[in-house]
Amino acid sequence: MALPAPVPGHAKPRHATPPSVPPALKGMLHAYGPGRPPLRERVRDVLREWIADGVLAPGMRLYEQDLAVSLDMSRVPVREAIRMLEAEGYVTVHGRRIRVRALDPASVANLFDVCETLEALAARQAAEQITAEGAHRLRTVLEVGRTGLAAGECPVSNGVNMSLHEEISRLAANDVLDHTLAPLRGRVQCLLRHSGDSHRILAEHTAITEAIATGRAGRAAELAIAHLRATRTEILAALPG
Repeated sequence: MALPAPVPGHAKPRHATPPSVPPALKGMLHAYGPGRPPLRERVRDVLREWIADGVLAPGMRLYEQDLAVSLDMSRVPVREAIRMLEAEGYVTVHGRRIRVRALDPASVANLFDVCETLEALAARQAAEQITAEGAHRLRTVLEVGRTGLAAGECPVSNGVNMSLHEEISRLAANDVLDHTLAPLRGRVQCLLRHSGDSHRILAEHTAITEAIATGRAGRAAELAIAHLRATRTEILAALPG
C-alpha cells in the first residue's frame, strides 16, 4: 500500500488525536507490582505501538497533555516516554514541538544502512553457535509465519516478522547487539506496515533460517544483507515524492 502523498502547501503539522484507550489497556498501564516495568516504559510501548500501527502517523504533532488525558495519567510519564521514543528515533522533539518522525528518503536510507550491517552480524553469530534446539526454535517461528500467510494473515502485522529477527538475536547471544538492534527493528517494522511484500519476506526469511540452522555463517550474513537491501528498495519506492 502506497503512503499518502503530502498535501501541497500544507506547512503546519497535523494534530494527532489520541485514540480511545480500552479499560484493559488502562488497567495494564496503572497496575503496579513486582516485576512490572516502570510506567514510562509501559507508556513508551503503547505510543510506539500506535506509531507502528499508523494511529499516530508520520508528521503528526503530539501534545503531552492530550496523550496524558487519553491514557488517564499525569504528563510526567508521558514526557519521559516521549524522550525515550526520541532516543529510539520514533519522534523528533524541538522545544515543545513533538512530531512523529517523517518518512524522508535520507533517514530511511540511513536506517537501513545501519540495520544491514547489524542484522548481518546477528545472522552470522547465530549460525556460528547454532544448536539443534536453536534451529528448531527458529524453524518453528518461521512455520508460524508460513501458516499465517497461507491463512491470509500478514506476518508483519501479526508480529511474526519481528519475532523471527528477535529469535536470531537470541541465538547470536550478543546482548550489546540485541539492545542496539531492538529499537531499529521497531522503526523498520513501522515502515513495513506501509509497504511490505509478505511473500518476498517469507521466502527470504526461509533462506536465512536454513542458512543459520545449518551453520553456514557466511551465507546467513549474505542473505541477511540481501533481505535488508530488498526491503529498503521496496520501502523507498513507496515513499511520497
